[in-house]
Amino acid sequence: MLNHVVNRFIDRQRWLEPVADFLQKVVGGAYKLLGKPGHDLKTFVHGTWLGHPLHPVITDIPLGAWTLAVIFDIIYLFRGTHGWISAADVTIFVGLLAALGAAVTGYTDWNETVDRERRVGIAHGLLNTVVIVIYLVSLIIWLVTCWC
Repeated sequence: MLNHVVNRFIDRQRWLEPVADFLQKVVGGAYKLLGKPGHDLKTFVHGTWLGHPLHPVITDIPLGAWTLAVIFDIIYLFRGTHGWISAADVTIFVGLLAALGAAVTGYTDWNETVDRERRVGIAHGLLNTVVIVIYLVSLIIWLVTCWC
């Protein structure tokens, strides 16, 4: 039932169509602009060499890293040892790097979609892009203001 509600909500978001049109032109155009190397890169990013799409493989890394960061922060709250803060910072950074890879692979896979799959994919991609930006801004603010 929740899936049905989410799909109906996404279907009503007409503003997604022009955003999707623009982003598909950007993603497809970037690979075309590179010519043969762009085609080879796109094939690599799709995960053809792996025999499995690369995007779902990479998405586990930021999820795991950011989960560890939360655990390290909780341990810091109870133990007060600053090493846990550093560990959290590192895992957030690793998560950000992997999330960028997940974004590239995700937008590359999404670029080949149409209709409902395209609408759901662009909503998914935009939400995750917002998450990446929030984590990045949070990490920058923390590193600039941290008194650890």
